[in-house]
Amino acid sequence: MKPVSGKLYREFKEASKTLKDYSDRVVRVVTHNDADGLTAGGIVHKTFMRENRSIHTRSVKQLEEIVIKEVSKEKPEIVIFTDCGSGQLDSIKDILLDNCLVIILDHHQPKILDHENLIHINPHSHGIDGSKEISGSGMAYLFSKAYNPENVNLAALAIVGAIGDNQDGDGVFRGVNREIIKDGEDAGVLKVEKDLRLFGRQTRPLYRAIEYTTEPFIPGLSGSESASIQFLNDLGIPVKKDDEFTMLADLDKDERQRLVTALVLKMIENKVPPKLAEGIVGEVCTLLKEDRRTHLRDGREFATLLNGCGKHEKNGIGLAVCLGDRGKLYKKSLDMLYEHKGYLSKCYKWISENTDRIEDMEVLYALDAGEDIDENVIGTVASMVLNSRILEGLKPIIAFSKRDDNSLKVSSRGTRDMVENGLNLGKVMAYASEGVKGEGGGHDIAAGAVIEEGKKEEFLEYAKEEIKRQWMG
Repeated sequence: MKPVSGKLYREFKEASKTLKDYSDRVVRVVTHNDADGLTAGGIVHKTFMRENRSIHTRSVKQLEEIVIKEVSKEKPEIVIFTDCGSGQLDSIKDILLDNCLVIILDHHQPKILDHENLIHINPHSHGIDGSKEISGSGMAYLFSKAYNPENVNLAALAIVGAIGDNQDGDGVFRGVNREIIKDGEDAGVLKVEKDLRLFGRQTRPLYRAIEYTTEPFIPGLSGSESASIQFLNDLGIPVKKDDEFTMLADLDKDERQRLVTALVLKMIENKVPPKLAEGIVGEVCTLLKEDRRTHLRDGREFATLLNGCGKHEKNGIGLAVCLGDRGKLYKKSLDMLYEHKGYLSKCYKWISENTDRIEDMEVLYALDAGEDIDENVIGTVASMVLNSRILEGLKPIIAFSKRDDNSLKVSSRGTRDMVENGLNLGKVMAYASEGVKGEGGGHDIAAGAVIEEGKKEEFLEYAKEEIKRQWMG
């Protein structure tokens, strides 16, 4: 475990002290609209609510220059960016820094900037990998804990954000995330244990849990209700017991072992590497303060619910759930969850019917989804294609989706093995975006951009150039 360095913790303490010195000022928070961003924004918002401080939180699907200009028009005195900001320092400097204090709590690969009005805290600056050791919500949590040590009960939200950011992608939490888990366990708000990593562990009939599992993707089962039911029947595991649907929690030891073995073999037979297939078993997180048999009791379900809110641009509902709403808005969030999972099921089918839209470009695959796939889930679709093993060689994939303003949303995905061999998609997206005057960046394993329509081919050439430099140079 790589512990929080003393220098990094001092940065959180200094940031919290600065904010305490401005206790009479309104704080504005801008955060990303995915699960990690919503939990990060929720943690900071809750921190200041507990201190009875004035705070306004806004979530956005991408921190573009136009968003920063909108924030500037409000003439804020303090702006905190959570789960975003580290890659947008140029715009933040030009638009905000001369007039207000800016604090950035981000985990994406950072640009470097010194300014008297900027406090920029990023794990990469301390040798901590922000793609797998701490998420944006983890950074927000460490700030919250530094502000008031009693905020350790927000650790559960931080781990939900880490799960939403796939930081447990191979079934194990690492680095600073483990420290946050210990805080949460000591505070009695969460428990982490080994189990099958199926979506719906707490709430879904078993066949549904298999159908909705996408991390890891199970070829032939993910997205297919009928195939999942037949799979269980072939294993002699009844879909119903005593007229009630069988859930994962209902399986005895023998049934559970049979299920694990069959799922792993199913993936290996479909060209999923054994290491990835075995990731179907790993660490799962239970939120102990949430009601049993609800979607908020399991960390993965909670994260997926928040992603559903963000992807359908109901960011406020997701924030409300993070802040504790368990009534009307929580019920609306369930609608977003069901709609999100239903749309992803349609995406599975689209992928199988449109493999001709995937172009092999020497060192990468390119997928142009046009208007067929919503820009809010194009990154998820890119992951599906990569994990489904329908591609011959292991190369990163770059996917494009047309936005309402006719610009293009770009999402890129790789694997941990690719990263270990030198791939850094955050740098690829930044370099290619700069080449076509767009905006981009992110993590080594997953990154994104926004570019003008008509710039796709030029963008891909820049991307190929940078990938070749990383892998061959």
